[in-house]
Amino acid sequence: MEHITIYKGTDFHCAFPEVIRLQNGDLLTVFRQAPVRPPNDYEGLCNAVHVHHHQDPGSRTALIRSTDDGETWDPASLTIVDAGGDQDLNLAMIAQVSSGQIIVNNMRLFSGWTDEQSAEVESEKWVLPKRPGRNFGRMVWDSLYLYRSDDNGHTFAPAEPFTVESMTYWSHTGKTGVVELPDGTWLLPFHGMGSPEEIGRVYIVRSYDQGKTWGRPSTVAYDPNGQLRFGEPPLLRLANGRLLTMMRTGAGDDHMYQAYSTDDGWTWRGLKKSPIWGYPCNLIELDSGRILCTYGYRREPFGIRAAFSEDQGETWDMDNEVVIRDDGLHMDLGYPSSIQKKDGRILSTYYHHSEDGIRFIGGSIWYESDVYV
Repeated sequence: MEHITIYKGTDFHCAFPEVIRLQNGDLLTVFRQAPVRPPNDYEGLCNAVHVHHHQDPGSRTALIRSTDDGETWDPASLTIVDAGGDQDLNLAMIAQVSSGQIIVNNMRLFSGWTDEQSAEVESEKWVLPKRPGRNFGRMVWDSLYLYRSDDNGHTFAPAEPFTVESMTYWSHTGKTGVVELPDGTWLLPFHGMGSPEEIGRVYIVRSYDQGKTWGRPSTVAYDPNGQLRFGEPPLLRLANGRLLTMMRTGAGDDHMYQAYSTDDGWTWRGLKKSPIWGYPCNLIELDSGRILCTYGYRREPFGIRAAFSEDQGETWDMDNEVVIRDDGLHMDLGYPSSIQKKDGRILSTYYHHSEDGIRFIGGSIWYESDVYV
């Protein structure tokens, strides 16, 4: 197991990476940057030297490039996809579609609103709860956004806002970028709420015009009893066309739930609790045909773990759970994304931290054969 640093700064925490391989062979990792802020009396994790706000109006979306299949990452290649301004830019995902265009999708939150301003819209848009120690004003849901690049991610066109019918109260990016079907349809996974009365719903939306418009959502998971909040779904299309997702849950015991679709995401079956403890996760299909699920492990020993399935996600081999890292000082880490390198090894990216408190984008290069000879 070889651990590498993909990107680490001094003024910004880096978190929530997603890695893809381009058609030209380059690897791109997109991630969020948020200002390093001093600790306060109200928040901060055990052993955390600096506060890392997961909603911060100083945040921005960045990406970095590797031209040698993930062995090295050039800091000079850092590209700012969206500098943000006074909005929170949260969980960016990335994909390259068959045309060669690169699509980054993200969401934004307004900041600096007064109590009076936020009260006027709270029945229409999600208003984040007040948190002591944050001097950002009230933060309010804005919209979903797309960013397009036609030069392999070196530059991006201005952001394109979009909404999903019936889910305009709040929608949150999933853990995968655009999944393109053979007929050219685009799919995107999200979670959110259609109204203040709802609890977290995971859903899929589709576009027939390259992301210019998006249709009605297809629900993947929703608990009408209001006990489980489903969220942060990856979306994997297997070689046989089946779609698979794994979902983080709130108000549960932090085991991920899973579901699958055999009709391109229109309907979903097999919703069940998985044996995997951890969140959130990333799914890829390996050359061997196994499915790899990589996930953050946010209890001691804090770190990154992985599990394999040999039957399209029906069961998971927890007897051979892979401990990628277990050296975290606290739970603010994870959100992994993996890719299989050209030589067959696996590169798992994630955000992590060291004793200086700065969150950085790290990676681990390892062998499937370490588990299955």
